[in-house]
Amino acid sequence: METGLLSNVFRQPAGIPGRLTGYLQSLKGKDRSAWTISQLNIQSYQHILEIGFGPGNTLDEVARKLKVGFLAGIDPSVTMYQQAYRRNRRHIQQQLMQLHLGDLCELPYPPNYFHTIYGSNVHFFWKDPLGELIRLTSLLRPGGRLVQVFQPRWARKATDIREIAERTQQDYINAGLCNVQVEYRDMYPVTCISLTGFKP
Repeated sequence: METGLLSNVFRQPAGIPGRLTGYLQSLKGKDRSAWTISQLNIQSYQHILEIGFGPGNTLDEVARKLKVGFLAGIDPSVTMYQQAYRRNRRHIQQQLMQLHLGDLCELPYPPNYFHTIYGSNVHFFWKDPLGELIRLTSLLRPGGRLVQVFQPRWARKATDIREIAERTQQDYINAGLCNVQVEYRDMYPVTCISLTGFKP
């Protein structure tokens, strides 16, 4: 896993390196973003949350598909917030979208609020992954889904990727999610993993 300065840049991009990070995320994350969106079952009038929205490209695509409903996003980086706000200004002005700067514990929404919560390459940076998953599960409505798509770039072998997926799957179960589905897809630069779990 990336450590030191590089890890900090991707966790909370800021300044010129942060703007560059946002640009690179936009270019490199298109396939991962498209795969994520395909698993969200977006329907009108849903409440949807993206965790770690980065430069806001996926938010924009989800908002275009949602059309009527509510889409929220949270990210800890000021630079990413600014980029996402500019990219999604029209959706925000139409009151279809709200963006938040900070951590999951700072979200202002009540339990059982969202139909779908999703994120891409975000849980690697959580200090307490199980605690964060429990928090997200509480925000889901009964029957709601949590979708996470990620690429463990430090993995060297197929067995490493499987072990990472299985650990995350167990965290889903420990957080109270059920019917947890795991999928894999070949994607540059390393196999991409998708986990979808449902709140009972």
